[in-house]
Amino acid sequence: MSLIKATFLIFNLTFVTLTWSKRIQILHTNDLHSYFAGTRGGIGGYAQLKSVVNELKEKANKENIPTIFLDAGDFGEGSSFYFSNQGVDSLRALDYLGVDVSVLGNHDYILGGRELSKQIQEAKLKTKITSANLVGKSKMGLLNLMPDYVDYDIENLKIRIFGLSTNEIHFMYPMRPNGYISDYYKAGIKQAKKAKKDKVDFTIALTHIGVLSDIKLAEKTDSVQLIVGGHSHTVITEPKMVKNLAGIKIPVVQAGSHSGFIGSLIIDIKGKGEFEIIDYKIHYINRDMPQDEEVKKFVTNAFETRERYFGRSWSEVIGFSEIALSGNTNGQTIQNRTCWSRHIAKLIKNTANADLGVQVDNFNGEQIEPGTITFGDIIDNFPHFRKWGDNGWKLSRVMISGFLVKKFVEILGNSEISNNFTIAGLQTMDKDLKKLVPYDFTKHPINNLYISGEKIQVLRNYSVGMPSEVPFALKKMVDIFGYLIFNKVETVPGSDYWRLVENHIRENSPLRCLND
Repeated sequence: MSLIKATFLIFNLTFVTLTWSKRIQILHTNDLHSYFAGTRGGIGGYAQLKSVVNELKEKANKENIPTIFLDAGDFGEGSSFYFSNQGVDSLRALDYLGVDVSVLGNHDYILGGRELSKQIQEAKLKTKITSANLVGKSKMGLLNLMPDYVDYDIENLKIRIFGLSTNEIHFMYPMRPNGYISDYYKAGIKQAKKAKKDKVDFTIALTHIGVLSDIKLAEKTDSVQLIVGGHSHTVITEPKMVKNLAGIKIPVVQAGSHSGFIGSLIIDIKGKGEFEIIDYKIHYINRDMPQDEEVKKFVTNAFETRERYFGRSWSEVIGFSEIALSGNTNGQTIQNRTCWSRHIAKLIKNTANADLGVQVDNFNGEQIEPGTITFGDIIDNFPHFRKWGDNGWKLSRVMISGFLVKKFVEILGNSEISNNFTIAGLQTMDKDLKKLVPYDFTKHPINNLYISGEKIQVLRNYSVGMPSEVPFALKKMVDIFGYLIFNKVETVPGSDYWRLVENHIRENSPLRCLND
């Protein structure tokens, strides 16, 4: 072989190798929930997070490795900073962080699809938000704002990122009747097949469905090379390698929540579905870390904008508590059915003038430690509302038969979520103490229920106080079913949650655990 031919052959082989082998850095976050300043437990902070993003991008850039920054949803509602510029700043924050693509999470459409459309447009958002299984985009004004997938062309390598949102029925009610979210497995399989047909070199499923569902999704497809997930707030320190339909192991990753973590994955894409993981690391973010100055200024402005929304000082003292106002710490719920739960359940019962009062602990926001309680603490502990201008959720009084009360208690007692519920007014007869005591799902038999000092009667209707969002959601999602369960539903006048809690703390300060 001549020298010229040999040189030409080597050149061509080198060119082919370079064309079909490219290292890419994937940065990923999820479940930010607008924790701009981090958590009370000390993790997170958008300015600190952006500082780490800058470092990771700069390091990769020096090695000629391009970066794609993905966020796996729930960037919106969840903390009090969502009130800054009425949710618009939660979207602007994605651009400040440098996120390229995000996916629709269930907390991102909490005020409905039309409101989300308005927020995206007002934010002039550069970040692409995807969802391949959101139905009704046109009716909600999201058709041109939320594609099924986003493509990148990096040095002749075609990379596709498609989004999948959770379709759990109890989350979808805000967008009804204009839209809903379809089965994410079917949508994921469809998108994977389309990517294969379109000759995509590397396909990423950007999901907000939870890590267990991510694993099942991997097993159901043969042309997805990476799953970047959210929703379950899971910190995956090493990629979960899951065998797909083709027998190839693909990585599933997720990075905690509340801006406390970011994952960095460097992957060598070789084309035709082949790849190699070069490096993976979860970076922990805390409030003591260096801050990006631009994002720091954004967060400072958000403090002021949030306070202007409420028209009150965030640090206004309301009272004092000797107990914790229970909630999550660093994104994880650590306590249920606490002293604070009993306070709220009793407050709901008394305000609704009902036989029973139901408190659901997993609705709570951040835990507030014992000590001085401020106005801002109340909002942080329960940052939920239905529309702008509300003072938190309201309460509803509903009439439910004794038969259904027993059925609900029985179902809850056999489920994993029983500890999330505290019910004031529900009792059982303690044979040893020979007196009525509060009913405990984990200890007491279902056939020994008492309400208002009398054994429950299955044919009698009982009044139950609960957050108004529960019957409201039922009515929007399963109208007929809702009416069958609730004989009568009414909103309790003057039952704005934040005002109720503020008055309760003022009147009972210092708060102590209630005696039974």
